[in-house]
Amino acid sequence: MPGWFRWALLVAVVSTFGGLGFRSFTAPAPGGFALAPTVTRAAASATPLYRPQLLPNSAERSVHSATAAEISGGRLRAFWYGGSREGAADVAIYTSVYSPADGTWSPERAVVTREAAQRHLQRYLRKLGNPVAGRDRNGRLLLFFVSVTVGGWAGSAINLMASEDEGETWSAPRRLVASPFFNISTLVRGAPVQFADGTIGLPVYHEMLGKFGELLRLDAEGHAIGKTRLSWGRSSLQPVIVPRSDTEAVGFMRYAGSPPNRVLMIRTTDGGATWTAPVKTALPNPNAAVGGVLLANGSLLLALNHAEENRESLSLASSTDFGDSWRIAHEVEGDSSSPQPPVREYSYPWIMQDGAGDVHLLYTWGRTRIKHVRFNPAWLAGAR
Repeated sequence: MPGWFRWALLVAVVSTFGGLGFRSFTAPAPGGFALAPTVTRAAASATPLYRPQLLPNSAERSVHSATAAEISGGRLRAFWYGGSREGAADVAIYTSVYSPADGTWSPERAVVTREAAQRHLQRYLRKLGNPVAGRDRNGRLLLFFVSVTVGGWAGSAINLMASEDEGETWSAPRRLVASPFFNISTLVRGAPVQFADGTIGLPVYHEMLGKFGELLRLDAEGHAIGKTRLSWGRSSLQPVIVPRSDTEAVGFMRYAGSPPNRVLMIRTTDGGATWTAPVKTALPNPNAAVGGVLLANGSLLLALNHAEENRESLSLASSTDFGDSWRIAHEVEGDSSSPQPPVREYSYPWIMQDGAGDVHLLYTWGRTRIKHVRFNPAWLAGAR
């Protein structure tokens, strides 16, 4: 191997995985977080509501990794990926819309296929993966998703599509440039957060030459202009960021290290410019994704596999002190007292609160369906 090539390879690896960048890639923008609107459309009901249902899967695909965003009329638009199996060439990103008025989901349809993404991105793609939904400051619906050209998930890149009509039509996918050199090993799972200056913070993670998280900053057009490290080493991934004020936020990460297996937590008090080192919480978790949301009443809610060794249960953990202490509010799946037999896997929870105050939980149900649970704070308060 020529000497110049070895040096070029070293620089590329350091720049890609060491957190270096170009332009203003290490400079956080001022202004802190911009908080999402609180519940405004109606007062929260005092009558408990708990309504579970399975999303449509007409072709009986293998499905995984749900995400969702509220759209006009209080509806919910969900996305997930599905195909013959995870990582197969026929995997596409699908969507369906939930109507709270009649409690039904529309038939699913493909938003983007591997072939269509390959054509627009003008590069060979082996597979598609994790979608993540969000909005920009102008109200456009954004859809991020993972693609792989060579290798496994560690060789991923993130792509972005935007919709001006609540997800009916979409712009062509565009590859995010998250690193100036190879631009590989960047994946997404957590929801984007808004900053006061109009930029977007996208929690991302890496799986090559380590497992660690970053907060990627995107401008109004969705171009990467900065990033901040959230963790280091080989055991933290899939960050979920939950702001509480313009300066304060907490983050949760999947832990892939040595036992005991626990949910990791990080904090910032300066608007995301710096973050504490990840610490293990008291919450067990079997190296699996988690979902988090700050409810309008100020309580923090985490959806997780509350076990160290498998994904055969799914629970809701609640904190009234922004993550200092936790209680298990409800066991959504895998309750030992339930007469229903468990499925093999409940995983990748996505949780959010809509403008009317109801909470929506979506997750993978046995890799054969996406399950949706709609509940309200009254049910959560009386769950246990």
